[in-house]
Amino acid sequence: MQTRFTARQLENPTIAASEPILRKCVHCGFCTATCPTYVLLGDELDSPRGRIYLIKEMLENDRPATSAVVRHVDRCLSCLSCMTTCPSGVHYQHLVDHARVHIERTYRRPFAERWLRATLAAVLPYPRRVRAALAAAALARPFARLLPAPLRAMLGLAPRRRAAEQSVANAPASAAVPRRKRVALVTGCVQTVIAPEINAATIR
Repeated sequence: MQTRFTARQLENPTIAASEPILRKCVHCGFCTATCPTYVLLGDELDSPRGRIYLIKEMLENDRPATSAVVRHVDRCLSCLSCMTTCPSGVHYQHLVDHARVHIERTYRRPFAERWLRATLAAVLPYPRRVRAALAAAALARPFARLLPAPLRAMLGLAPRRRAAEQSVANAPASAAVPRRKRVALVTGCVQTVIAPEINAATIR
């Protein structure tokens, strides 16, 4: 991909790191087959290739993010499946992270969206707050039709049954396998509440 950054723009270390990554993209489209948002929505701008175009145009022209750019970049799950099929080795993760920093610096989200994001940031890293939120979700479920669409969608994702608490620290290791190495397991904050059996299975 041809880029047109000025020498002054390339003095910015982040732009300087993004520019060679942009140039590696050859528009082949292999990434679209593994991108879940493109597979689901079928919109080129919701594919890694489409987002790369949006990011390139935004950064090259040094423009504030628009609501359209924000919508398509926000839909990226950062699963990085695209990087597993890219024959050119485009480091997409750096580009989308760079775009997100630019978005937060240049775009003011609507109040409802800012409130929702702040609430999620205040709840999700804390297992006790996640448990309280799940209890509130159970109470709110009968009134789901009255809630705004984003809250309704989140309510649909909340499990209907509370998972049994499991202590990862006391999970039994398999006696059949000799102990050879010591590893660290990042148990996560939401997973310990929503699906603790995954951590237990990982340990087993």
